[in-house]
Amino acid sequence: MDFRLVAKNASILAIAGVLAKAVAAVVGIFVTRYLGPGAFGDYSTAYAFVGSFILFTELGISQLMVQEGSRDESVIPKYFGNTLLVKTLIAVLVYILMLIFMYPAGYSQSVQNMIIILGLAVGFNALNQSAYNYYQTKELMSIAAGYQFLTTLLIALMTMVVILTGSGVIAITFTHLLSYILTSILLFFALRGKIRPVIRMKELPSMVVKGLPFGVQRIFYNIYFQLSILMLSFMCTNVEVGIFSAAYKLVLMLAFLPSLLTSAVYPVLYQLGVTDKDMHRNTVEKVFKMLASVGIPGSILMCVLAKPFTIWLYDGKFNESIPILMIVSWFLALECMSFAIGDVLTTTDRQWLRSGIQGFGVLALYLLIKFLYPLYGIYGAAYALMIVEAYIFIGYYSIVHFRVYKIRIWRQLPAITGAAVVLAFTAFFLRNIHPLVASAVAGTLYLAVLVVIDEDFRKIGGYIWKRGLAFAGMNRRQ
Repeated sequence: MDFRLVAKNASILAIAGVLAKAVAAVVGIFVTRYLGPGAFGDYSTAYAFVGSFILFTELGISQLMVQEGSRDESVIPKYFGNTLLVKTLIAVLVYILMLIFMYPAGYSQSVQNMIIILGLAVGFNALNQSAYNYYQTKELMSIAAGYQFLTTLLIALMTMVVILTGSGVIAITFTHLLSYILTSILLFFALRGKIRPVIRMKELPSMVVKGLPFGVQRIFYNIYFQLSILMLSFMCTNVEVGIFSAAYKLVLMLAFLPSLLTSAVYPVLYQLGVTDKDMHRNTVEKVFKMLASVGIPGSILMCVLAKPFTIWLYDGKFNESIPILMIVSWFLALECMSFAIGDVLTTTDRQWLRSGIQGFGVLALYLLIKFLYPLYGIYGAAYALMIVEAYIFIGYYSIVHFRVYKIRIWRQLPAITGAAVVLAFTAFFLRNIHPLVASAVAGTLYLAVLVVIDEDFRKIGGYIWKRGLAFAGMNRRQ
């Protein structure tokens, strides 16, 4: 296993991912403030509706390409060609169904117009994702990350133009469509000389069958993210949808972190899942530790500083979102920890088990929201999310521990828990100053405690310190 390549890919994905998400987060906050609860509720509804349909373009072949292509590069052209064919056909069918079902849903004309535009946009993005999977298979994460960042930047720049010119919410959706089309054109020319897609119709059915575990899990996973907003769009006003979405989407802005790291190590984990179970377990445990060290403090900061963050970010227009954010903030910690354990099932050919847990989670979320909303309103949807996320974590852990290998995650948590206690008290004490200052001070103390009491983080800290000194010395010599 080439650890330097893994480290390089992880670093590239981390930098590009953080930059892209930072840009998207800033623009998303401006959009939320600009639209206000009602219009933002319509915007969130349209996105949730379209997002729930477009998921069915992913039957898992592209993820199967990552798995099989990591083991044998010769199969990449046929997987890539068949993936593009299947996604194109299904995207057209899904778009037609989307247009058919949006009318009986009873949405306003504004929401319907946004669905028409966003449906086209995410269709192009679905095809772009196949190109990113190809680069992932070839372990060329820097190229995929570059195109993804470019797409985010294009959306951001055009969206800011829409806001500055005072255009409406529908114009914002046009920025997504134009950006995805431009990226599709660029990817076409970039790949034209790199790979020749091969369509193997005879092998297509078997590929679809093999890819279904990945596709089904991905569908369940993404519907899970969209379901609460989609259900609320039928059960309450657009203002209430906007209030819930404003809090929930703050958490989702950070929910990319688990997939960010695992995207870099997926090819390695697939190989180790076949060749070296002990190394596979050790790698997963370290991934779990890294993700937990990010998710737990992230949730604490969002919960403790929910009020100052919400008031500052949304200019006091979404204060009703504060208690929602305090509840759903814990989604990040649970998601980070469960994602690492779930990847054990994916990379050891037990994807159907992961899909089953995620699918039952979607059903449980639907039933819980139906039961809790009449009792607690939009707070009920927040409670339902936390209950189901806890179930997913427990479900993944139980199956891995008893059916794969005895994963040792609990011993990864004492140092993180101790440092998190320091973080929580510091953030609470500083809650009345600017939230960025409070977060920076609390986060610095958290990292300092981790480095002092934990050997793994001490090694990481020492490595970063040495690299920083070397970089500073090089600049002085120049």
